[in-house]
Amino acid sequence: MLNIRKISIACSSLLLSVSLLGCNGHKIPIEKKEAKETASLVKSSETPKQNNRIEQVTISSVGDILVHNTVFIAAYDEKKKIYDFKPQFAPVKKYLERSDLTIANLETTLGGKERGYSGYPCFNCPDEIVDALKDAGVDILTAANNHSMDSGQKGFFRTVKTVRDKGLDVIGVKAVPEEKSYIIKDIKGIKIGISNFTYETPPIKGLKSLNGIPIPKTVEPLIDTVNLSKLDEAYKILENRVYEMKKNGAEVLIFCMHWGNEYERMPSKEQKLTAKKLCDLGVDIILGGHTHVLQPMDFIHSDVSDKDTFIIYSQGNFISSQRLETIKNRNSEDGIIINVGIKKDFKDNSIKITYADYIPTWVNRKFINNKPFYEVIPTEDALKGVKYTNINQEDKKRIEISNRETNTLMEKLTTKAAIANPAKKLSTKKSLKQKLYIN
Repeated sequence: MLNIRKISIACSSLLLSVSLLGCNGHKIPIEKKEAKETASLVKSSETPKQNNRIEQVTISSVGDILVHNTVFIAAYDEKKKIYDFKPQFAPVKKYLERSDLTIANLETTLGGKERGYSGYPCFNCPDEIVDALKDAGVDILTAANNHSMDSGQKGFFRTVKTVRDKGLDVIGVKAVPEEKSYIIKDIKGIKIGISNFTYETPPIKGLKSLNGIPIPKTVEPLIDTVNLSKLDEAYKILENRVYEMKKNGAEVLIFCMHWGNEYERMPSKEQKLTAKKLCDLGVDIILGGHTHVLQPMDFIHSDVSDKDTFIIYSQGNFISSQRLETIKNRNSEDGIIINVGIKKDFKDNSIKITYADYIPTWVNRKFINNKPFYEVIPTEDALKGVKYTNINQEDKKRIEISNRETNTLMEKLTTKAAIANPAKKLSTKKSLKQKLYIN
């Protein structure tokens, strides 16, 4: 049984506002806050019986799905002549599918076979990666990142359409200006709003760019970007998004930020300043990505919003070919599954975070019969005796290092931490009736 590190946090229920808590699998006491908000953004039409109920949902998130060429080569089935990525996520499927809502960062494009599949520097992946993520339990893909334009304008639109056609929500991007690039999900009566923004690279001939690729004027309004070298402008963009989401009924705000300096294990000045601004704006959860290594969890308090915002600055690579042997960086092998519990009391419409915990992961990479092999391993499962066919004794040593370093890093910005009991069993998505509130 996986020993999940978990935070049990004492916090007050804020009226239609999450009093967000701690981090990283450890107990962190937070002072109680008095709610400043006195009016609901959304009028309730529920019956008295419904008003007496209490509901809890679990939000899970993972980091970068960075599909290098050896990752999709490993997924190719020579006999069936198809790509099948499902075995790569099989060891973590039980932890992803049990949550009410699971988010992953699609750091590749789906430009189509005709364009030719490719890894770094311009990623173009087989569509079947979406099928595998859906099968593993992922519901939402973030697609605003520095690789969004890797397959050009045509590939950008094809990516949006393919993800939607395969039954997943995609955020941070949209197909036409009239659409919303964020989503608000009504899960058990809790309206959860999720946005995704990516940093911009320097402009090219007057055009915004991502990874040095100019964004065509026709596409520019369709990708959520911010220039973190001009923080005041970035703050205004984020402020407008928060206002719009709240106006459309969001009770809980989650921002997925693609930011930071690659391979740095501590957040940059821009990450910290932007996170503080999001906290001031009332954002409840910040899920970071892009650096390809893990960065710590924390909670940050705002005297402006009187809110404690949960943040993980970077969730690292969930799957990629980056590792000690390929880029001389062992930390790029490590990932994480983040779980946050949210409870709503319909009697007074108060919402609070009941727990936050994490599951460390490690990417297993091998060559078997001259063919690459990949799978995402929950590290504590492997260390506690769960059998994996392609894990040897040397791998276990690396898994032990990965697990230890992840736990140490997650505790780096926290105080008064203590190891808590394993997480309670979560309700599975199959038993839920989720409805899309706005798309």
